[in-house]
Amino acid sequence: MRPSTVKGLKNSLESWRGMKEEGGAYAEYADEMIEQFQVKLILLEYLLCQFTIHGLGLTLKHRSRDAWGVLLPDASQPGCFRWQAFQPDGFTGHCTHDTPEQCIGDMLDDGYALLDMGALDRLSGTDEWRRGMEFVAVIQACNAGQLSFEEAMLKREEIYSRRVKAA
Repeated sequence: MRPSTVKGLKNSLESWRGMKEEGGAYAEYADEMIEQFQVKLILLEYLLCQFTIHGLGLTLKHRSRDAWGVLLPDASQPGCFRWQAFQPDGFTGHCTHDTPEQCIGDMLDDGYALLDMGALDRLSGTDEWRRGMEFVAVIQACNAGQLSFEEAMLKREEIYSRRVKAA
């Protein structure tokens, strides 16, 4: 079912419509489910249209929190695509898929639905972003074996102390 695709959502709609007509055990939920799938399908089709306009770099904001996702070619898997998640203090993760549609559907499934082109440029120049990326560098160094866990915790405290002094 995940990530949502136009074909998958249309199939789900047809399935729920069939359950409603047949009157089976889940028929009482059919109207609600049909409405949810219709709304999601409309949103996905809209976002895919936005992708045809903006292409790679399409950026969506989360519906209920300060978080974004941007659609990119995947650097580690040629021919694939990724959506990179970020918040005001830096990158938070990514998901890789075979097609842009799957990435956009996955973002939608996770609550990213509001077009916000330029968000990465706006945020990446802030002090909050720079501090967050310092934390990411410490985590990467620890994961690569360049810092012990104890050293990473000390570096983290140094960054945090500078942040508190600056505030």
